Amino acid sequence: MTTWIKPDTEAFKHEHHVECVLKGMTFNGKWSEFSDFEADALKGEAVEIDKETDRQISYRSHTRSQEQLLNLLRSYRSWGTFRTEETVQHMYDGFDRRDAMPMPIVLRFKNGSMRVLGGNTRMDVAFQKGINPVVWMVDAPV
Repeated sequence: MTTWIKPDTEAFKHEHHVECVLKGMTFNGKWSEFSDFEADALKGEAVEIDKETDRQISYRSHTRSQEQLLNLLRSYRSWGTFRTEETVQHMYDGFDRRDAMPMPIVLRFKNGSMRVLGGNTRMDVAFQKGINPVVWMVDAPV
């Protein structure tokens, strides 16, 4: 059984930098500062996601094979630095060894919709391996 690890401050900082600083997802400035984002993120909860719930999460790739996942990742600007064939293989091997995995982060909006913030690749690999991922569900400020 895979053990899922709650995101730490470094994981929150990374996702805040990528999504809120670089991509500008600040919800009318409510998450423009890391401290505001972290305060909300720390209130999150661990939630197991099944395939039905996963279909309701936006920004998910839902790849069905390692080759599909690699083809998708190769199209990203971060390919070759953040992600490589070796890092992807390491993730697959980690699931096979039942290594502890960082929880993906999913935002839950007040209208009930959800969006993956970080960990899309881990979610894809988990589902491909027949594992329901446990995510860190964070309530968004809108």
